Amino acid sequence: MQTLSVDFGGTLIKVGLIRNGEVIDFLHTKSLSINGLIPRLDAVIDLVEVLLKRNHLTIKDISGLGIAIPGLVDSEEKKVLATNAKYNDATTFSFNQWIEKEFNIPFIIENDARAALAGEVFHGVARGEKDAVMMIFGTGIGTSAMINGELLRGKHFQAGVLGGHITTDYRGYLCTCGNVGCVESQSSNWALPIVAKEREGFSKSMLNELDVVDYKNIVMSAQKGDTFCSDFLEDLIEQWATGMTNLIHAYDPSTIILSGGLMKSSDYLLPKMKERVLNRAWTPWGEPKFLVAKNPDYSVLLGLYDLTINSIKN
Repeated sequence: MQTLSVDFGGTLIKVGLIRNGEVIDFLHTKSLSINGLIPRLDAVIDLVEVLLKRNHLTIKDISGLGIAIPGLVDSEEKKVLATNAKYNDATTFSFNQWIEKEFNIPFIIENDARAALAGEVFHGVARGEKDAVMMIFGTGIGTSAMINGELLRGKHFQAGVLGGHITTDYRGYLCTCGNVGCVESQSSNWALPIVAKEREGFSKSMLNELDVVDYKNIVMSAQKGDTFCSDFLEDLIEQWATGMTNLIHAYDPSTIILSGGLMKSSDYLLPKMKERVLNRAWTPWGEPKFLVAKNPDYSVLLGLYDLTINSIKN
């Protein structure tokens, strides 16, 4: 069977053609998510048309379509319940009507982090795992959880996916979600310029000379010996490790899957993260495994494939 997957990410919209659990073709475009979902729908249709044409297919050859979006998603009623500074018009948008008009094939919709976890468990680095949590370091920090082989959704569809909004400093920065001191508002990519510029010594650091304050430049500057960035990075690692420890205590996973742009520096960062988590987490049964997604661009696309196929079969 072959399906289409559409990942409405905070930075990029990714569209993939998936056949038998393999990404056959893949395109992306800028999401411009702050402007909403509706203005980008024509771009999605264009990408789908290109994918189909260059693979000598028509929409009749596609079994179904999966959609992922950052936000709280009612996967049963196929609607977005709440968003946070991305695609804010999605909560009043009818995906049912749009799909029927443009594609007329079966479809599913799911939270992006939940879909990413499904992708890693069914096709990726955590294949075969049944009890896992995922932490994704993108523009924000996304999380999801699986217990006994079932993705957690909860009564209000927010179980597992709000780990980026676990409080790690009750005196910390105001988050876009309205909470104070979320791990996201303390240590995500969007928060880094705010946090860094308020730290003493920023003006004399290498970071102040760079165009962008982000994960990549902080790690790079720390590795080059910049004292400000080294100290800042240690504090960020404390935030991330605290967030992971909270996920372990909340969901009792055997495996922690890490993904996103930050994990391009996993060789440097993961040992530090792991040490702090294992020193703090109460796991008398043993130690959880730490895994890093090998191809984060495909996680959501592959997860949507499985969720779409299962929906069709059921």
